[in-house]
Amino acid sequence: MRAAASSSDGNLPTSDDVVAEFRRALHDPEHRPTRRVEARLVDLLRSNLAQWNLEDEARVPGTDAAAVAGAKRAIDELNAGRHLIVEEIDVAIDRAVTQTASAPLATESPAMAFDRLSVLVIRILHTERDADRYTARLPVLYRQLADLQQAIDGLIDDVRDGTRRFVPYQSLKLYGE
Repeated sequence: MRAAASSSDGNLPTSDDVVAEFRRALHDPEHRPTRRVEARLVDLLRSNLAQWNLEDEARVPGTDAAAVAGAKRAIDELNAGRHLIVEEIDVAIDRAVTQTASAPLATESPAMAFDRLSVLVIRILHTERDADRYTARLPVLYRQLADLQQAIDGLIDDVRDGTRRFVPYQSLKLYGE
């Protein structure tokens, strides 16, 4: 098992740091990290949580078509904002490390992985809240969390070491513009 990435450069959090910030933010809506990267990661989490809640509302049996359409529009707005947050996080990570242009390219950027991490932390929270019904799911989710954290820390370590690189994410999706 790989050791967690260090945050000795003072700019980049480890995945443990990020998960801790995510959990704090989920339990305290007023929580705001002081470091910029963590603050943007918490913004990403909050965007995903708002989208999660809108999707749940739209799935309630008997919800009228107008409410579902309103939720869809709100989800599209959140998604557009989420893409911008992901872009900003990748730019911050790219500025914090020196990438080796000749290193093999990773298949996803760190911010894209952190986006998946935020959704997984939300899924775990909802599953823990209803653990009586979903007890068997929790060990699987915790394993997925550990695996994803290891992958994120490994990616950032590899970028620091010059053995992998990433292209900062750029959303080119059009939202009815």
